[in-house]
Amino acid sequence: MIKISASDIEEALLKASKELNCSCVDLEYEVVQEPSNGLFGCIGKKDAIIVASIKEKQKKILQPSENKKYKIEDAIIEIREEINELFSHLPFKLSEINVEKYDSNTISIHFKGEDSALLIGEKGYRYKAISYLLFNWINPKYGFNIRLEIERFLANQEEMIETYLEPIIKDIKKTNGTFSTKPFDGVLVYIALKILRENLPNRFIMIKTNEHNETYIVVTNNNTDDK
Repeated sequence: MIKISASDIEEALLKASKELNCSCVDLEYEVVQEPSNGLFGCIGKKDAIIVASIKEKQKKILQPSENKKYKIEDAIIEIREEINELFSHLPFKLSEINVEKYDSNTISIHFKGEDSALLIGEKGYRYKAISYLLFNWINPKYGFNIRLEIERFLANQEEMIETYLEPIIKDIKKTNGTFSTKPFDGVLVYIALKILRENLPNRFIMIKTNEHNETYIVVTNNNTDDK
């Protein structure tokens, strides 16, 4: 747990997320002191003070290296054998499923073949189900995250989101206002979140849900100049 002081709550949360190396949405925090402008904006002015830590359920995912039971090369060999054995029993014509290292904490799983597109499903619902099942097998057992690609589904989604966000990011860098994205479905919100955080490191960026249970991203100013 860490104690953070800043001019407002949002800036304090951003500082805490950077210090703990996690997303703001993965923080568990308590406001110790609310910010106050004081008299005439200076006399009696108080900063915001929070104490923060990473949510318990996120620690294993965000810091998998501390919980790894396998070397990534050994995990890849086992996963490749088991995943190909599993999907060989399904009525789909698939090439051998490629399993390899993506980065030090992530294993890439790539489906190809004549019927591979059928694994995506309408609006990606099968993709999301397979991704969920594979993650909940691989992460608890081996301690690694996954990057699931079926044909070029994930790559196409990333390209689409990058195209959508490119002019938005340029506009955000020129202004100090707040911006909300359109609603994203499933994996798209996490793709967008990653792109925004990479391009706007000094902005406060969070995932929210509207009254229709749709997920979108809000970007707010953090009183810093990222032009």
